[in-house]
Amino acid sequence: MKKLVFIPFIILILFSCQNSNKTVENKKVTEIKKDEPYFKSGYHYVQQIPDSLRTPEQQALLKKLAIVTYENLAVKDNKMVFNLSEKEFVAKGIPVEYYELIQKDLVNNNKFIKESNITNMDSILKESNKQIRDSLGL
Repeated sequence: MKKLVFIPFIILILFSCQNSNKTVENKKVTEIKKDEPYFKSGYHYVQQIPDSLRTPEQQALLKKLAIVTYENLAVKDNKMVFNLSEKEFVAKGIPVEYYELIQKDLVNNNKFIKESNITNMDSILKESNKQIRDSLGL
């Protein structure tokens, strides 16, 4: 079960080692302030709750988040992009805080990809998707 939880988020944070102060192009996300905490203060993200303490509803939300992320994460021009608008994301029953977190992760991932001169994001995402598909049973 832990693989089911962590694999989708590995994709999102695979490269997020550094903060950025810009947002992803063409996304309705405000600039990230350097003094702003990465996680929304007071919000309890399900991926931060230990497996043994999650409610069935939290488990279901985590699985839904993993599937939506798997289905909508893509690579365009060697940059990671998320193919859902905020409105479409929230319409799937996932709180907006997770959309904002995904956008922050994409900013960090893309910055790292560029700074590290990684040129094969297509193949990296394809390999990750194989592992995720297997863990989710898709």
